[in-house]
Order: sequence, then structure tokens, then C-alpha cells
Amino acid sequence: MTDRTNRTAGELVDELTSDTAKLVRAEVRRGQQELLTKAKEASRAAAMIGGGAVLGGLAAGTSAAFTVRLLGKVLPPTTAAFVGTLAYGGGAALLVSAGLAELRRVGPLWPEETLASIREDVRAARPTTG
Repeated sequence: MTDRTNRTAGELVDELTSDTAKLVRAEVRRGQQELLTKAKEASRAAAMIGGGAVLGGLAAGTSAAFTVRLLGKVLPPTTAAFVGTLAYGGGAALLVSAGLAELRRVGPLWPEETLASIREDVRAARPTTG
């Protein structure tokens, strides 16, 4: 390598290109890692929402018939059907609500730290006016 003070423009451009490529690769790796971490955290919320969807399906499914028949032994048939629907729908709503709260806790699913770092890199690379 030549003396740092006597480098040609081509050498400087080559060095800048190499450094930029390294920076971009590092930021992409960082973004991938951040997305993976967020996805792992969000998986619990997704499971809760999925569980809520299953219970919601049960509210309209054939297993509701068992509940209605059981309740029908002590309540009029229409009231028994209403109570069974409320029970399944309430369980579904609770699980979905808990899942959404978990997603809010996890925060945005995009790689915030990486985006902030890229913004800072762009800010630092801009020529200063003045």
C-alpha cells in the first residue's frame, strides 16, 4: 500500500467503496438480527391471537352445540344458546386482547435500531454546508 498522504483519487475511491460495502453488509446483518429478535418476541403474541381465533371459531362451531344442550337443561333454549355464545366469544376476546397487548409491548416489528444507525450514517456522510 502506498503512503497515506500520496494516494491517488482512484485509491481513495476504492477505499471509500470498500468501506461503504463493509458498512452496508454490517447494517444488513444488524437489521437481520434485530428482525429475528423481534419476531421471536412477537411469536408469543401471535400464539395468543391464534388461540383467540380458535376459540372464536368454536363460538360458531359444533362444540357450541354441547354447551347449548347442557345449558338447555337449566335455561330456555334461546337463552342457553346466547350464554354459550357469550362464553366462547368472551374467551376469544380476552385472548385476542392479551395478544394485542403483547404486540404493543414488543413494539414495532421493523428494525428500529438499524434504521436509526443508517440514518446516522447518512447524516455523517452528508457534506456539511456552511
